[in-house]
Amino acid sequence: MAATASAPAKRKARKAAGAVGRSRTARAAARAGIVARAGFYLLLAGLVLDVAISGGSRGKQTNANGALTTIAQDPVGMAAIAAAALGFLSYGLVRIAGAVRDREADTQARVLTLVQGAFYLALTWVPLSFLFGSRQTGSEQAQHTETAVVLSWPGGRVLVVVAGLVVIGVCAYQIRTALTQDFTDGLELGSAPAWVCRLVEAAGTVGIVARAGVFVPVGAVRVVSAGQADPQHAKGLDAELALVARQSWWGAALLAVVALGLVVFALYSLLEARYRRVGRSS
Repeated sequence: MAATASAPAKRKARKAAGAVGRSRTARAAARAGIVARAGFYLLLAGLVLDVAISGGSRGKQTNANGALTTIAQDPVGMAAIAAAALGFLSYGLVRIAGAVRDREADTQARVLTLVQGAFYLALTWVPLSFLFGSRQTGSEQAQHTETAVVLSWPGGRVLVVVAGLVVIGVCAYQIRTALTQDFTDGLELGSAPAWVCRLVEAAGTVGIVARAGVFVPVGAVRVVSAGQADPQHAKGLDAELALVARQSWWGAALLAVVALGLVVFALYSLLEARYRRVGRSS
């Protein structure tokens, strides 16, 4: 009885997912979400470069909060944040729809696409919460507070360790994907000029490795903070880069390399927005 009753519901869910995945408007909004990601990493690269030049003395955080605060200076900036939220939401929904309806893809590809879609749905809350007045969203202080809350839960230290290991694992997977250039599997490059294909491969390889390399230490410090049961050790990207900036000449040089890597990833994101099969598992 239960199986019979659930069959129409499953068909209805697949039909809804297919409608989302086939909608030109939804696909266009999803591509806008990738463009918004490119804009975020360009802003982040600028903030990293600012830290390299000033040594972090200007007080701007090199994280999501710093990027959002930089944009939200006028109504146009707030509208851009709202557009980014819509883009992330659309991209998440279209990717989930692609995972549900793409019968030609293997199970691993569909699961990875589903996870990616769920991640972007969750990511939508970052710009939305900032728009709703939570000006600490994505800040270093917010990360300390959130980690302290989780550490106070029963089994909280295990959860923080798992979260840190997940970050490290995802970064390692992304680096592997970049080095093997598997990221091109979901791109429609068949009709693209040869120089565009080479640019996509180069930008994707360098950019994805650079982006992942920046966030590996963030996962590592989560594990350390759980081991010491101290949320102050749960440093985010801002504290990590500020520490590098305080080093001798090589600190500024390394941050300049990081900024360049993030710019390359932003370039890859713009190319991905053009060529990604957003409505298919890949």
